[in-house]
Amino acid sequence: MTTTHAHVVSADDTALAVPAPVHELPSVDRHVSDGRADDSVRGRFLTPDDADWTDDGAATWISGHITGITYSYSAGSGRVVLHNRGHRDLGVLSTPELPGTDGTRFTHVPVGDSVELPAAEFHILQTERCSGRPVCVGQITAAPDPYGDEPLFVLDGPGPDEVRWSDRDPDGLFWKPGDVDFGVPTSPSFVFADPMAAGVHHTRVDGEVAIHNRGTGTVGVLTVGADGPLDLVIAAPGESVPVPPGDSVCYVQAPRTDGSPTLLGVMWLAGGELMPSVLPVPGRREYLDHHFLTPWSADWDCGYPQQIHLDAEASGVTYQYRTGAESMTIRNTGDESVAVLFNRGEERAVAEIGPRTAMTFPVRADADTGQVFSVVGERVDSRPGRSASFATSGSVIPGTSGKPGTATNYGSVVIMLGTVVYSAIPKKNLYLAWSDRRWLRRGR
Repeated sequence: MTTTHAHVVSADDTALAVPAPVHELPSVDRHVSDGRADDSVRGRFLTPDDADWTDDGAATWISGHITGITYSYSAGSGRVVLHNRGHRDLGVLSTPELPGTDGTRFTHVPVGDSVELPAAEFHILQTERCSGRPVCVGQITAAPDPYGDEPLFVLDGPGPDEVRWSDRDPDGLFWKPGDVDFGVPTSPSFVFADPMAAGVHHTRVDGEVAIHNRGTGTVGVLTVGADGPLDLVIAAPGESVPVPPGDSVCYVQAPRTDGSPTLLGVMWLAGGELMPSVLPVPGRREYLDHHFLTPWSADWDCGYPQQIHLDAEASGVTYQYRTGAESMTIRNTGDESVAVLFNRGEERAVAEIGPRTAMTFPVRADADTGQVFSVVGERVDSRPGRSASFATSGSVIPGTSGKPGTATNYGSVVIMLGTVVYSAIPKKNLYLAWSDRRWLRRGR
């Protein structure tokens, strides 16, 4: 199975974009929405050709709840892939530009399916009509530009006792209600694991939190509210879990270890704020720094002699740029992720590009100073972190995230006045770049 993803983050720790994975669980098929409502689902959901779909159509909505939703996001393309592992079919209305409704497309996301939504400014999530009225369960607001914040998810999560726990995790991989060690007087025999080594981190945009799985195994997020457990969402590698707003505690888990619950971290959200935790989940900035050289890395100013130089051509890293163009594309047809360091406005940003993935970057063709796009590889010999542990008193001793290894680099591309003035990365013309699509399409 192939990974494709991209992350962007700025030097001031602002999340700028979300990964673009295309990972599926074996039981989930991914397809692309064609924007049309099939006759078999027409009438179950509000669709663009319905008389109720007008600029004032929100007056007919009633609110509902949603469970089991994860997503993948393709930075640069603006496309969101929804993965529906809940127990209700979803319908999505994708509107190109608010407040108008012209050009709205409808997407049906059945239980167990993964569907790529059309590019749009706004997506309305709904379950089947109730008493003839459409049921709104959440919304997605697209990033303001391809290199801005990740899409903003606002979901109405389930209430207590709305989730069928055994159906959500039939193999019993994660700690949840119904397990013999859940809700017992004494604490379960927790096993702690390093979230950084597991590829788990979080982002927070406009107060909304998402937990991202960039590891090689599944991750479970158990959300508990003031009135009890609310939901268990399982994310495959490359997927993200939007956390419903409200006061809650999220137990981020790896599959059980020898039968014991395995905790990667605990996130406590109160009043819209992220509270301190003895088992913190790393942020995007920490995650990127651990894997790549970044402008905020401790070794940023060490210079090239302290870095390992990699062969871009042998690794399948190339770029494409036409003189005078306002964008350039970097392609990664290799098997390892790379990162691109570039200027986003007045700040330095980092974009991660996964295997067999391409990403397009903005270029100011009239800029009379060099615009530098530096391509770096994954760090070598990073030291693993120390997992949390129990003290003799029974309290939890926090772990550490390990030490980033030696930085690597492929070289840079410098563009000034719409012309490449320096390049250590191989350039591919349009014909050869087009042929790379067979590589980039693998895993889709």
